Amino acid sequence: MNDESIFIIPLEWMTRYKSLANFGKVKEDSILVSKVNYTLLKQIVPPEELDISENIDIDYQPSSKLKATLRPYQEEGVKWLVKHYQNQLGACLADDMGLGKTLQTIATLAFAKEQLAPAPDDIKTIRLDLFSNPLEVRTYLKALVVLPSSLVFNWAQEILKFAPHLTITKYIGSDRKKIAPYLETYDIILTTYTTLSKDIVTLQKTEFTYLITDESQQIKNKESKIFKAINDINVKHKISLSGTPIENSLSDLWSQMEFINPGMLGSYPFFKDHFKTPIEKHQNEERVKELKALIEPFILRRTKEQVAKDLPELSEQTIYTEMLTEQEKEYESQKSAARNLLLGIDTVSTNKIHIINTLTKLRQLANHPKLLNHNTESSSGKFKDVTSYLETLVKSNKKVLIFSSFVSHLNLYQEWSTNQSISFVSLTGQTKGSDREKIVNEFQENDAISLFFISLKAGGVGLNLTKASYVILLDPWWNPFIEKQAIARAHRIGQKNNVMVTRFITKNTIEEKIIKLQEHKKNLSDEIIAIDAIPDYIESDLEELLR
Repeated sequence: MNDESIFIIPLEWMTRYKSLANFGKVKEDSILVSKVNYTLLKQIVPPEELDISENIDIDYQPSSKLKATLRPYQEEGVKWLVKHYQNQLGACLADDMGLGKTLQTIATLAFAKEQLAPAPDDIKTIRLDLFSNPLEVRTYLKALVVLPSSLVFNWAQEILKFAPHLTITKYIGSDRKKIAPYLETYDIILTTYTTLSKDIVTLQKTEFTYLITDESQQIKNKESKIFKAINDINVKHKISLSGTPIENSLSDLWSQMEFINPGMLGSYPFFKDHFKTPIEKHQNEERVKELKALIEPFILRRTKEQVAKDLPELSEQTIYTEMLTEQEKEYESQKSAARNLLLGIDTVSTNKIHIINTLTKLRQLANHPKLLNHNTESSSGKFKDVTSYLETLVKSNKKVLIFSSFVSHLNLYQEWSTNQSISFVSLTGQTKGSDREKIVNEFQENDAISLFFISLKAGGVGLNLTKASYVILLDPWWNPFIEKQAIARAHRIGQKNNVMVTRFITKNTIEEKIIKLQEHKKNLSDEIIAIDAIPDYIESDLEELLR
């Protein structure tokens, strides 16, 4: 102190003010707290002295031009997004797949458009010359929606269906150069992550009202070109849409929050030291609580179980299959070679390609030997069980979605279907974007088509396949959330029948180990809020996988 006396700071003060020390900024004799960190004040200021109007009821009425009736939870979601719009805060809508995140966003954009539109008496007009009729000067929303390429047609359809009064354009493909000078004359501009990354210099020239990222886990890599580009866009309001804000680790969460509200969780080195390491490695409950308090106002997550109680029942079963004798011999031989190779690696991080290739071979063998050697005469126990199950469903006139992470695996079943004269359609990463809508409509509208073969990556999002009441997962994927997205293609709003999900797992193989590891990793995401290359945790469990 000034008089050389010593003041011992009470432990209670240290506890109460430590978050303020981490996130506040000193300016002269004051400590400033960003509005994105306003929840910190709850820990410091007594409730009776704190005037934070976070629970104000938003006076929201769906636009009369919106051609949809919002369910109660969807209207609440729109109100939540509108509140963040009015407070100029970013928001992450993280509802379960199939609950209508797209519709809620479109309804929010329709509201924002009406806020921009001048009153009827104030509409400005211009004359091109003395003899022409006056032209109305329109106000455009200029909302940039960034999507995986597979979702562009779906978004365009939804906008035309629910908000036909909003003008839209697709800023994709070779024709986009012609559109670039006129971006400010549209309410909604649809583009892809790849296109935005390539055309960031062009897109930076426009000041957008809204920037929306769908399947926003695409920006989770903070070192990626797309993460940098998306944060270089000039924009007033941001929304991220993702059913899985945390896929691999808490790093994903930092990227999401940094996008919608820059600086909210501090720099990444600070976040890693203060939250990521204590939570992921030491299960520090105090840090979990602190992190939840910071992000809670900006993430809205509802599950189907919570809000869509009128959805038909979802049942899941796992069928364990046995390898055939020759298949088992090949598998054990491959596993032995894998153990010798992988467990002899000193530095896992520099040999990821070996790990991926080796584990992939084991997964392929567990499915069918033909995935490694198409000319082999060996068959597969799983193949026999799956085809028997499919025969039963087809004879019962059921429509079925069949997912696999291997296109070559799907091909085997397509060959079988052709030989059995069973009608099917398929969708993989090789399917042209322009053909996706046609294929989906064909399956939805043609009762003669029983089976839809879909690669997990290409068809896990953006498809509405409610005519199917059976879903088959041919092989497990490292990321349980990707599988959940696949299931949501059928179990979603609009489904009228109960949905049965069947997983086929080959006993005594790597597939059983993947299922166990999935369960282990689900807990992290649930604890904080609510996996696509091989997740980091797989590397530390190599010995268990190859046991």
